[in-house]
Amino acid sequence: MHANDVCRMVKRKMRQAELREELSAHSFRVATITDLIDQGIDISDVQELAGHADARTTKLYDRTNRKATRNLVERISF
Repeated sequence: MHANDVCRMVKRKMRQAELREELSAHSFRVATITDLIDQGIDISDVQELAGHADARTTKLYDRTNRKATRNLVERISF
């Protein structure tokens, strides 16, 4: 599977969820990483899933808007 395939899949799911906001596959990535951190998943596991070389990069996601993130993740399910 290529990155473009993932982008198309995410866009299709966003349309199905009737999300009208201008969102991208990256928005979904940020929401997913943030949600994993909020669920208490070990930061090193999240780091590996995200493909971050440095845990400090992953920890930056802990500062995003959690309410908006949860709403996005709850509306898109695979």
